[in-house]
Amino acid sequence: MRQGIEAFIHYSAHNRRLSPHTCKAYQTDLEQFADFATEFGLENWDDLNTAAVRAFMAHCMQEGITPRSIHRKISSLRALVRFRRQQGLLKSDPLARIQLPKMAKTLVQDIPANDLWNLFQHFPWEEQEDGLRDRALLLTLYTTGMRLSELIGLSVSDVDFSRANLSVLGKRNKMRSLPLHPELKEALWPLCQGREPKSPLFSLRGSQPLYPVWVYRRVNHYLQMFSDAAKTSPHVLRHSFATHMLNNGAQLLAIKDLLGHSALSATQVYTKNSFEKLKNTHKLHPRR
Repeated sequence: MRQGIEAFIHYSAHNRRLSPHTCKAYQTDLEQFADFATEFGLENWDDLNTAAVRAFMAHCMQEGITPRSIHRKISSLRALVRFRRQQGLLKSDPLARIQLPKMAKTLVQDIPANDLWNLFQHFPWEEQEDGLRDRALLLTLYTTGMRLSELIGLSVSDVDFSRANLSVLGKRNKMRSLPLHPELKEALWPLCQGREPKSPLFSLRGSQPLYPVWVYRRVNHYLQMFSDAAKTSPHVLRHSFATHMLNNGAQLLAIKDLLGHSALSATQVYTKNSFEKLKNTHKLHPRR
């Protein structure tokens, strides 16, 4: 079964051109399923059946794995099944009748705009080691709403100061152009001077490229100083960007394009977040 996974990962990376992060997630999920399937009695992918998938889901729930994670694992399995059917290696879809566990609908709490304003304007960035770089990094995430993987992939040449835009390579190698906020433009200017166009826009000491865990820890470090939000991650800055744009009158379709969403349904979660705030505000009405 491991050979089947390797063939699928190679196809995903070279034919579909999925990101290394996505391919790694696929591989982790599928190897976990393969280990379980072997114990369940399956010798190869041709033996895959609905009973094995349901047993795997039950095993995950017994292990305390969240419904959201189970959804992701089954999504990885669906992608492999789709690939094998396209290759003529599977005649039927053993996941066609699989019902996934319901996920609790939770809304990510955004960082209040005032908290972010205080962070960017009043924190002594110049006194911190690489503080100006860190400020520009956080500004990039908040003023563009880009993903963590997109931030890491930025090069100096992606910044166009004359046109005030930023070129971003998103999911499935889709390029999009984002407006460069004046404050971000000012913050990026000194970072780009005298550097090779193809070098990473943000890097560690010695020009080493960033990696996800480092960015997460750095963002979390600064946000926790100025916010009481339960989560203070790069994704929360992306969420805050979309929520604050919507609250200030931006159209949902425009936010969709800025975020790089392929479907409007992925963007509509921010309307729910804003509506929840409206409901909480309405509870303050004296006639309630």
